[in-house]
Amino acid sequence: MGSRCKVIIRESSYRTCSEAVEYAFAAFPLAVKGKSVVVKVNAIRACDPDNSAIVTHPALLKAVIDKLETLGPKRIVVGDSVGTESYGNSRQVFDTTGLAAAAGPYYRNLSLNLKMVDVERPFQRRVAVLKDVLEADVYISLAKMKTHGMTMLSGALKNNYGLLAGAQKSWYHYYSGRPELFAEILIEMYRLRIPDLVIMDGILAMEGYGPCSPESRRVNKVLASTDAVALDAVIARMMGFKKDEVPYLAIARERGIGETDLDAIEIEGDASPIEGFNRPLVIPESTYCYLSGVGGGKTSRAFFADRVCYRPVFRAERCPPGCVACVDACPVEALKPGIPPTLLSERCMLCSACGEACTHEAIRFAPDEAMLTELSRS
Repeated sequence: MGSRCKVIIRESSYRTCSEAVEYAFAAFPLAVKGKSVVVKVNAIRACDPDNSAIVTHPALLKAVIDKLETLGPKRIVVGDSVGTESYGNSRQVFDTTGLAAAAGPYYRNLSLNLKMVDVERPFQRRVAVLKDVLEADVYISLAKMKTHGMTMLSGALKNNYGLLAGAQKSWYHYYSGRPELFAEILIEMYRLRIPDLVIMDGILAMEGYGPCSPESRRVNKVLASTDAVALDAVIARMMGFKKDEVPYLAIARERGIGETDLDAIEIEGDASPIEGFNRPLVIPESTYCYLSGVGGGKTSRAFFADRVCYRPVFRAERCPPGCVACVDACPVEALKPGIPPTLLSERCMLCSACGEACTHEAIRFAPDEAMLTELSRS
């Protein structure tokens, strides 16, 4: 790479994190005045952020918003596309975690504004992604310092996986089949819109087999960089991972995406290895079965098969006459107006936008049994 990249690490707490945020903006100045700014958090599922390390803490989000308001942006938008157990329920996740309250008037359900794009790796596929993030003048990623049962690390770069709307995430989990292949889509989503600034919540960090592990560790740090790859390389060492144990960092190094060489990264602050950090040690086998805090504690292809076959199921008695919210939200015209709407299943992108748009509790997601049977035969 050209110029030497930098990662800053500040000792902090949720009570004092505004000081770390102020320092991050001073270290990495952004031209925000008159610009459209999107802030993407990690909001994988509903939880108590004071007692788990699953989502970005609302205190950090509030500190970032407070700072942005002083910089005169034209618009601030805050959101995310939620994870496996919450497809179609972004607002509930934001309400439960306190992220909606922290975002205030800036919260937006990003899954209701999607754009279709083509990705080449690991498969040639057309996907629905968060349009607000793609088209932002300034994109700030508020990542969480977390582990992951398959990718070992779920940090700055992997926060961009949330650009994929809804159960498309499960599609890639299912069909990738092995960590090295799955890492390809993480790289593609990162390259699709590289953050202008990453600020990472490492105050309460995740241990064990994430991304929803119940184990957490008080690390009491806020980290920041304009290079998500460099930031992840730093926290990988802090967690105790060796150079090639994080698949997506290995690919990034091979392709010259970001900086993974710690000797080439200027680190300001204490990046010492965390003594006794409980990182994932069990590399996923070819069966694709890996330990995780998701669902029953163990994740397999069968776990994701249900979600690959998810389709909206309608309760006609709850559909008001004339309502076409779900139809309008679909980015691929897979729904036709009616009571209930007609689903063109072969067009469905698994984006879950229809569920996000429905305010009448008329839509739930369930596996199509015929598809599930066919999938089990393949």
